This record gives sequence, C-alpha cells and structure tokens, in this order.
Amino acid sequence: MLMRNFVGRILIALFAAVTLAGMFPGVVSAQVPANVRVGLITANSASQYLNASAVTVSVKGSYQVLDLAAIPGENVIGTPAEGESWQVYYLPSGLQVYKNGEPLKITSGPVVVRETSHDSDNYVSLDSYMTGGASTSIGKKYRANMEFRSNGSSVSAINELPMDEYLYGVVPREMSNGWPLDALKAQALAARTYTTANYNKRAVEGFNMLDTPTDQAYGGMNSEGDNATRAVQETSGKIILFNGQPISAVYHSTSGGYTEDNENVWSGTPSAYLRGKPDPYSTKHGLANWAFTSTIDNIRNELTTSSSISNISLEKYSSGRVKTVIITDVSGNTITKSGSEFGKLFNPKFYTEVSNTSFMSNFFDVKMDQVATPEFTVLNGAGQKASVPGTNLYAVSDDGSVNVLNENSADFYAIGSGGTSSFSKAATGTVVFEGHGWGHGVGMSQWGAYEMAAQGKSYEEIINFYYTGVELGN
Repeated sequence: MLMRNFVGRILIALFAAVTLAGMFPGVVSAQVPANVRVGLITANSASQYLNASAVTVSVKGSYQVLDLAAIPGENVIGTPAEGESWQVYYLPSGLQVYKNGEPLKITSGPVVVRETSHDSDNYVSLDSYMTGGASTSIGKKYRANMEFRSNGSSVSAINELPMDEYLYGVVPREMSNGWPLDALKAQALAARTYTTANYNKRAVEGFNMLDTPTDQAYGGMNSEGDNATRAVQETSGKIILFNGQPISAVYHSTSGGYTEDNENVWSGTPSAYLRGKPDPYSTKHGLANWAFTSTIDNIRNELTTSSSISNISLEKYSSGRVKTVIITDVSGNTITKSGSEFGKLFNPKFYTEVSNTSFMSNFFDVKMDQVATPEFTVLNGAGQKASVPGTNLYAVSDDGSVNVLNENSADFYAIGSGGTSSFSKAATGTVVFEGHGWGHGVGMSQWGAYEMAAQGKSYEEIINFYYTGVELGN
C-alpha cells in the first residue's frame, strides 16, 4: 500500500506537470508545497555526489527503516539506534540493506529512513558513499526523512523535508548568514518562489530540486544559521507572484551594474518580470569588477587555431554584456564565440570559481593597446622605402596577380644578402579583459540585495527592484 501510495504521488506529480505544461505553459499552482524532495546523491551529472554503489547513514532521534515495496506490517526493516551504522547497497534487482555490516533485507525499494514523529532535533546523517570501489566521506546532517532508491545503475539518496526546513539549509548557502536580515528575507522569498515555480522539473528523477547551484545550493543542517532561519520563518508561506502565479525567481551573485533580460541568457520567451535594468547597488561588492590578462598566443591556443590573431572585437547587448566575440586572423578569416563560450575557454568553472583575476562573466570589454602587429620596411614601385604592417604584405607574381604574402601562415620568408630569413607577421603582446559581475545577471543580484539592505531598504523593496511588476502573496 505504501509503495502504491508513493507511485501514486509520483504519477500525480507527473500528470500535473504534463497537463499544466500542455494546456497552460508556465502555469503552476500558486500554493506553496508543504514538502520538498532534494536529490543529494543521484545519477544526474550536476549532482555533488554521483553514482553511489553504496551509502552509509546513521541517525539521531526516533526513526524506522522502511521497505516501501512491502505491505504495511511487514515493511519495517529495523529501528536504528544512535551509534549504529546502516548501509544501502545497489543491486541489479534493487537494494540491499545492512546494519553494522550485517545483511538484513533485499528489496526492489525504495527504502526510507523515516521519523516516527517529526522533531526539529531529529536528523539523518549521510556519513559516506562508495563509488568506483572507493569510499568518500560526506558527514552531513539532514532534517526529517531520507529515501534511497535504485536509479537503474546506482543508489540515489533523497532528503524529504518541510519547505521551510529545506530553506533553512538553502538561504545561508546562497548568502552569508551574517548579512543584513532584509537581504536574507529577500533570498528566502526568491528561493521559496523558485522551488514552487519549478517544483515538478525533476519529477521523473524522483525528486524536486538538486542540492547544487544548478537548482539551489542546499547544505542541510550543517549550513544552517540563526539569522537565515529567522529570515525564513518571518517570511514563511510568502512567495513572489506575477499575474497571480509564482515566478521563476532566478538570482545570481552580482550583476556588476546592470541586470540582464532572461532571453539573452537562456533564449526562449522573454519574461515580463525578468527585465534587465541599471543596477547601481551591484557596483561595490563581490566581483563587481574583475580583470583577466592573457596573451595573443594563449588565446590562439585556446581557440585551437593555427592562424595568428590580428584583432578581437565584441558585439554587445544593451546591458553591456557580450553577445558575440569576433576573432579575426591575419588572413581576414573570423571565428565567433558567444561571450560565455569565450570566457569558459579560460575559466571552465565560469559560475563556481571565485577570483577577481579570472574570467567571471560575459560582461566585459577588451583592451588590445598592448598588442603589437609587426611592421616591415619594403621598397615600393618607385624604389622608395615604406613601412607596412605584417598583415598587409602582398606579393606580385610573374603574371601580375597580387596575393596576400604567404596567406595561411604567420610567417614569410625573404632572400637577402645574408641568405634566406624567416619573419613573423603575427601580432604579439598582452590582451586585457576588464569585466563586471559574476553569474548570469538575470533577476536578483545577491550582492545588490546586500547593499540595498545595508542602506536600510526592506526586503519588499529589494524584490520589487529586481523583479519587474511583481507582488507578494501567500
């Protein structure tokens, strides 16, 4: 019966997601869900912990280990006590449960470590997991319940808990617990609303949210803080609405001075509440400004081209973020990259690595005043000496045709009194990319919220500044 109920819940969630998406695209219930299922160990490549062959857990408080595939009355595998170590192993047929290394049961699963009654002092500790024959320590505590299921190739671990208790572990991961209270309240509202609006996005995987910034960073009890918890509690039940529906309340670290239209980042339909605008609150903190220095040769290597670069130019959105980088070689050929693609050539951890000397966003300018194109002295048709740049060297053949000198190479050769010499046509020197902000730039700037709160503005003012035309609702 429990298994039937669980399957029913998933099927209902899937039916709701498919029906709403098909009949009313983007429309979801404005009601805040009571509970959230968070994928902690999964087969999703965006997970922090991947592809577990076994997971080890322990508990504090009153729990039972249940087999959701069994009928009630026969579904209790055991009652874990504090100090005991329980393991769940992946099998091709399902899951095998151990207590202190002793096998207890094989089941198709899922298996859940469930509270006998909800208590704020209860927790399940994910102690470690096995992958590829190696054990990795986790050591994190999670409120409420922990479910284990086979995903077809490994064990998934899913934390199911009340919405606000989930946010206790999100808000201080997305912002510092020491930030002004109204900034934390704005973050709580954004996180609660994002979860509500995107509740069914991962239903086919058996959970609602991943615990990584792909959805929202969530650290369980280990990440909680008193100020963040207060912010969640004092905004409990509140979400951000546009035309009566919860918005996809995306946010980022710092806009660098200008937020962005959503369609310029993710394509798709423009959202009326996600409009770019000047953001003076995001020019002082975090990675409001950064600079990355490279060389022409290094850029050529990252582009994996043998042609020498003569110029780099930018096409921009109205915000100042770079839409397209255009790299021109010495022969006039071009390579184009989006601003984000270009930045990730030099910093693959584009949205996770914090550094003011690395490429951090697609909001940048390029300075090539330290780049030099070699010049050569030649004799013109009148026998006069003239200075020309290496990219404008031409040769006249016997039939009178004119061609770029050694067009597909950065070098050319000349015969002089001392024999044959090689000369480089390639530009050399240093390129500086001066940038602003960290993250995609859409929606709320977290450092902007910090500055607004520090100036005495309320969380309602913060929300209304970063999300256009919205209102708060329950």
